[in-house]
Amino acid sequence: MTVLDAHNAGADGCEHHAARLLASLERGRVYPLPDAPAGAAIRVFTAADSIRPFPWVDGPRTQPNQRSRAENRRQGVTE
Repeated sequence: MTVLDAHNAGADGCEHHAARLLASLERGRVYPLPDAPAGAAIRVFTAADSIRPFPWVDGPRTQPNQRSRAENRRQGVTE
């Protein structure tokens, strides 16, 4: 998988790590590498929606930028 940020800087990685990275980016995009299995980009995009940004940071998650996009939608927070 290739994950690009808003400035087209990118990183390649597996589906798991691509989802983690995508969850931490604003306006990030994901593209499958040539040897990726079918549907990989959709799986990464879907997984990133429910992953909290910067999941390696401990502590309470009280601000919208600390919660997953899915959590924010459930709480009625718009970006």
